[in-house]
Amino acid sequence: MVFVGLINASYAEQDVVSLFPMSNYDQNIATWIKPDAPDYDKPILNSEIQQQHYNKFLEHYVGGFSPWNREYISNILHQSSPDDLKSVEQGVIDDFSNDNKEPALVGYGENFRPYNPQWINNIAQNINLSQLENFTYQNQNRAITIDNLPARALPTFDVHFYHHKIAGQGFPFDNLQESAMWAGTPVYIISETNDKAWMLAASPEYIAWVPSKGIARVDEHFINRWTTAANNKLAAITRTKSEVIDKNGSYLFSAYVGSVFPAHKTVNGIEMMVPAANANHTAVIKNVLMPANSASIMPLLATPHHFATLMQTLIGRPYGWGGMYFYNDCSLEMKSLLTPFGIWLPRHSADQVTVGKMDDLTYFSPEKRLNYLKDHGKRFLSLIYIDGHVVMYIGSYDNPNKPGTSMAMTYQNMWGLRPHTDDRRVVIGGAVLFPLLPEFPEDTELTSQASKKYFQISYLDELGPSFKQPSNLKIHKGVEFR
Repeated sequence: MVFVGLINASYAEQDVVSLFPMSNYDQNIATWIKPDAPDYDKPILNSEIQQQHYNKFLEHYVGGFSPWNREYISNILHQSSPDDLKSVEQGVIDDFSNDNKEPALVGYGENFRPYNPQWINNIAQNINLSQLENFTYQNQNRAITIDNLPARALPTFDVHFYHHKIAGQGFPFDNLQESAMWAGTPVYIISETNDKAWMLAASPEYIAWVPSKGIARVDEHFINRWTTAANNKLAAITRTKSEVIDKNGSYLFSAYVGSVFPAHKTVNGIEMMVPAANANHTAVIKNVLMPANSASIMPLLATPHHFATLMQTLIGRPYGWGGMYFYNDCSLEMKSLLTPFGIWLPRHSADQVTVGKMDDLTYFSPEKRLNYLKDHGKRFLSLIYIDGHVVMYIGSYDNPNKPGTSMAMTYQNMWGLRPHTDDRRVVIGGAVLFPLLPEFPEDTELTSQASKKYFQISYLDELGPSFKQPSNLKIHKGVEFR
């Protein structure tokens, strides 16, 4: 209760959230990616480089860096302290305990009350940390997600917010929300809670707790069929929240841009293999037919037209911290958008810019950063990492705020902008077309994205030095821009 009083006294009079007026920034995709442009249907990515990206995608999905690969998972299970899973999980538990925390780091539930010690103790007892030692790889722990799942830092649906009067905290920033794990994701089950409701699972990208009912174990026959078909052809969802219906007319799940399935093309559309569970909760394969406007065989040709089509299905969707409610945050937006083109990105924004060759402009002035981006940026193939945030460059255009000058236009999913005093947020709250400007006439106190601590440009048409390395599977995704 002492913590509550301190927080309320410090923040009660501040209005920490307002809305950014978007009227000056046209959200019509065709305004920026013009259908009558001569390069609209021309590939912008060299076919050989795109194939290398796609080979890496397959390597993570069903190859040597997949959670179905014994050697890869064994290395993860046998890390030495302090990187072993038991130590890391204990650290996560400590992070979410309110014991001896300064006021700004006290965790609150949805009822605006701080959690008491029993809350975290119950979660820790359910985890049973003794399970997370002396691992032996088990074939029967290979599995697949049969639905879209919330990926959580701890095995609970309880939310964990810092105080809502602190700028950039409170809803929607549930600190326990790590990501969204799409249906059809290969996983390895590391452990299970005592109540059997949650599983700690390694996906191709990270380690997180997911609801047990959304996972089905796979046998050798399933893996052989799935892997063979995936290596032959994968299809990516291209219309987000597409309904997946089996041949009996039963709804299975909704598929989002970013999810992929083994598939082949037919005269009637794309026939995909999707996972389901039998009575023993073992995975079985169902075949579903998706219309041609909902899925595409990978890798999709990297043309401005195809980028525009994918952006059209994503733009305007609400911001989803950590994939909350199956909406995207900044890095999940980039990962989802590039998946149909066969480009594998890690989950975290800081890691995504290591995939391509990088220009680090951190020590440039904001003006030089923007000029460099306009001179050297490559449309749709340049990702910019900006201090916990990632955006895609889509070209240089006339600045509506200063006629006769140019601006760097981006596509990004963002929560909002902050002033130099960092005591409020001006919310955009979704996937938008938004420029990088030195300042915004709507509110000149706002900090430009171009003046953040880091400014790194990654070119996806040139492979970075870490391109062939496996992702570092993280058990806690850390803080991104909010």
